[in-house]
Amino acid sequence: MSADIPAAVTAIRLGLQTLRDHALADTADHQDLADVLATLYDDHHDRRDDSVLGLLAALITDLGIRIGDRTDEDIAETVDEAAGYVQDAAGGRLERARALLTAQEDPA
Repeated sequence: MSADIPAAVTAIRLGLQTLRDHALADTADHQDLADVLATLYDDHHDRRDDSVLGLLAALITDLGIRIGDRTDEDIAETVDEAAGYVQDAAGGRLERARALLTAQEDPA
């Protein structure tokens, strides 16, 4: 394994911890929670690919393409389906939760 991979995982872990800290802070309100959900997945077309899940889905898609080019289309299809689940299933649910959360008033 390349030494770059553990460093990348560490950077991802730190970034996710920052989002977690922001959302779970004692002072976090509905908007803070909604902001973190939007960072994880934003359904607006011009921002979708820059969300955490959008970036993850793009990486998984690229892996599927590389696998298809080098080895087996069936494996590539399975990987591509995984990218779809990340973007569509998980992302769609987070987007619905964000919309419901922003529609609620913050408890005083």
